[in-house]
Amino acid sequence: MQIYWQGYSSIRIESKQGDTSCILMTDPFENEAAIRFPRTIEPDVLLCSNQDRKMFNLEGVAGTPFVISDPGEYEIRGVFINGIQDPKIGNTPLRPVIYRIEVEDMTVVFLGQLKRQLSDTELDALGNVDILILPVGGDGAMDAKMAANIISTVEPRIVIPIYYHVPGLKTKLGTVEQFCSAIGACQRQNVNKLKITKKELPAEDLLVVVVDRT
Repeated sequence: MQIYWQGYSSIRIESKQGDTSCILMTDPFENEAAIRFPRTIEPDVLLCSNQDRKMFNLEGVAGTPFVISDPGEYEIRGVFINGIQDPKIGNTPLRPVIYRIEVEDMTVVFLGQLKRQLSDTELDALGNVDILILPVGGDGAMDAKMAANIISTVEPRIVIPIYYHVPGLKTKLGTVEQFCSAIGACQRQNVNKLKITKKELPAEDLLVVVVDRT
């Protein structure tokens, strides 16, 4: 499995199980001068982390992916996806959806642009987490301190921070350095992409992987 960060809360997961491959993308965004959404890649699956699809630039996505923006269980091209939403939180259907993704015998959790702690219902649905992908920059999503609290609760083996400042963004976000400071002492790797198999997951200590934007 390979995981890329495309900017804001948009990631790309490329996987292959046997003869079946899958490209999964999340949260497409509008192009800016300093950051552009990749138009040359055609995903098989597109996840939206809010039921309001108008929040995302769906027209900017190439191909005809299967779009998921509602809670429920899905299986596409060997990837199992569980969209999770606590029905007791909020009183509008336009609420955040978080995703538990089972791919290549690993569990990846994507929190999108969530801006609160996880409820007990959501934590129970997530179960054991190998890789946690979560926002850390604030401004409409959780900030570094809240992200650090969630990590201590979920106890993943790898954390990938997203939704943080890169030069030239219109939105003012916190930095990945502020997040690493909030989380405290831990192993950190800076990579262009995370390429990993189940046997390569860390056995004990938490690993923070900072993926450069592609």
